Amino acid sequence: MTDAIDPEALLALPVFPLPGTLLLPQTLVSLHVFEPRYRRMMEHVLEGHRVLAVAMLDEHGAPDAFGRPPMCGVAGVGVVRRSARLPDGRYNILVEGIMRADVSDELPPIASIPYRRVRARALQDHSDESPETLKDAAASLRALCLQVVSELGGSDPEVVERLGEIAEPGVLADMVAAAALQDADDRQKILAEVDVMKRLSIASGALGALMIRAHEARSDPPGWGIGTGEA
Repeated sequence: MTDAIDPEALLALPVFPLPGTLLLPQTLVSLHVFEPRYRRMMEHVLEGHRVLAVAMLDEHGAPDAFGRPPMCGVAGVGVVRRSARLPDGRYNILVEGIMRADVSDELPPIASIPYRRVRARALQDHSDESPETLKDAAASLRALCLQVVSELGGSDPEVVERLGEIAEPGVLADMVAAAALQDADDRQKILAEVDVMKRLSIASGALGALMIRAHEARSDPPGWGIGTGEA
């Protein structure tokens, strides 16, 4: 899916640094944009490549040389699929995650651009395991997903169909993590993980924990791949 993004867009990529919000590949995040600097950013994004990064603020880091709050070094890069500008200049946008990227190379601030930009480097999935091993691990994760969905809210044909359509193990792990991981730091860990087998293991563990909580107290079924945030 990285071919959906023009490499030129990554050279000075606009970025939303947000607390507790991130964008996993193949998932969606809805954002309400109200700060003036980010309204300006949206004007530029929509006039250009329609590409931006959503980076979670690093609560454990230190400000950079320019006093800007620290961001996590890996962020989700996505394309603005829908946008609506409100009468007062605010925006509601829907961003689709396309890839994970290293965003640690941040550009210095300039007076004419009020928002932050990075030189983003696309991160590619890899694994030391064989394709057959990954396929088996993905099948086990898919079966566990169906079991969790059944226990939480009964058989949902839409979820079942969607799980069956996901062929790539890495994509499946991202989708499951988006639905099952509630802690922002845990979601950031899976975003930063490029080893597919490790992502599958993290996602399986997250589903197991979700099932335990479901036995302790009934909860709503997970939302498959849609998050929200404000900037």
